[in-house]
Amino acid sequence: MIRISGIATVRVDYEVEIELTEDQFYELTEKKQTELLESAIDWRDALRNGQTDEIEVHDIEEV
Repeated sequence: MIRISGIATVRVDYEVEIELTEDQFYELTEKKQTELLESAIDWRDALRNGQTDEIEVHDIEEV
């Protein structure tokens, strides 16, 4: 038996409603926009329909 570790990148679709105008949203820095979206996304729901985009193997060991 082997144990494999690595990183899986998942791509999800999302839709959120935020109490800002489009202009207010674009006035935010890119970092603030990202933080706002990350906190507003229902990640459980988004991941339920996610698709694996990439899988990287970093280590394989015998167990």
